[in-house]
Amino acid sequence: MVIGLGTAGCAAVAPEPPHAVACTPGDVRAEDVRAADGRGLEPVVRHSARHSVSLGLEDVVDPQQDWDEVAARLDGAGVNTVHVSAGRVEFTAFDWDAHPEAAAEPGTDHLARALDNVGALPDGTCREVGIVIDAYVPAWIADDPSIAGLDTSGRRSTYTPSASALLEGAVGERYIEYLVAVAERYQPDQVSFSELAFDDETFGEEDLTLYRSMTGASDWPRRSDGTVDEDAVEVGAWRAEVLAGFLRRARAALEEVEQRTGQQIQLVTDVQVSWDDVLGGKPSVGHDYGVLASAVDELILWAYLGTQGRAPGDLERLAAALDDMPVDAERFTISIGLWDEQTPEARQTEATISPEVLAASLTAAQTHHIVAVNVTPYSLMSPAHWEVVDEAWDDSGAGT
Repeated sequence: MVIGLGTAGCAAVAPEPPHAVACTPGDVRAEDVRAADGRGLEPVVRHSARHSVSLGLEDVVDPQQDWDEVAARLDGAGVNTVHVSAGRVEFTAFDWDAHPEAAAEPGTDHLARALDNVGALPDGTCREVGIVIDAYVPAWIADDPSIAGLDTSGRRSTYTPSASALLEGAVGERYIEYLVAVAERYQPDQVSFSELAFDDETFGEEDLTLYRSMTGASDWPRRSDGTVDEDAVEVGAWRAEVLAGFLRRARAALEEVEQRTGQQIQLVTDVQVSWDDVLGGKPSVGHDYGVLASAVDELILWAYLGTQGRAPGDLERLAAALDDMPVDAERFTISIGLWDEQTPEARQTEATISPEVLAASLTAAQTHHIVAVNVTPYSLMSPAHWEVVDEAWDDSGAGT
């Protein structure tokens, strides 16, 4: 759906064009720094409580965007972290030298403009900033259907690549190329992948070859009638390993960028929530939290109540369940989505959850050992929603 700048990023210079954000590093919690291994990297900015808002691509590339208002909203609400969309590999918020045809507006670096306006807190210190890469590739699939995933009937995916195209093919290569370009150009605190998940379309011949090589199985799991069992545990476990394998490659590429720039950059991915089995994650789409956590620094949980038929109380149970994970709860961000699709009327408009539901959600999410809470997207936040966020976060201090 839809994510600063680190201490180096605060005075970062991108190769082409130069880019700098006027802020100073401020305090960094040493215990939260991933690269505590003497590599000499500048640490990420890390606040003890991370309160974030997501700016989607619609916010970043909007020619009418009032950036003074955006900054004032963030400042007033104590938002110390921002998640900013860079776009997709096929539609970028800046001129990508390797693929100039993908630029949303050639000659305009929308992402640099956004970071210039939201990268600093009111006291001049840095906000923690993450840059989001949307993994959907609908235009690429339309142009080259061979990269698309296939379901058991042979129907092609509209938005997502096949498992083989991701792990061993052109799509994964392009994702990593884009990750490196974003990381070197802007040197953020983190880069995250959004929409990196599988649905029913991982059953093409090339995917079967990959499944065989990774699992040792001779065929897909099958039901008693001989049809492919798309929901088999083995398929979900394989999908999670495919995503983790790709993310490990991405992590290795990011570490090379870190060595060139001297800036520590975390790798993050969004994950769906399985409300009935939080500890199990959602392996059916590849989102086994334990497996993915072995490949990335943090996971962002899509706690979108209005699209998932859930209530604020479910968020408190989610936060409690995360305490029982073998993964440290501080490595999770609970992201509260404003979208509301629970009624036919809501699905026809850009309806949102009410400010009252948002208030209860923020209270519920900020429990147990959860230190990072996100509200998304900026474009759907009304003045009443901002009042709720102001009340929930401003007293805690933007720079804590």
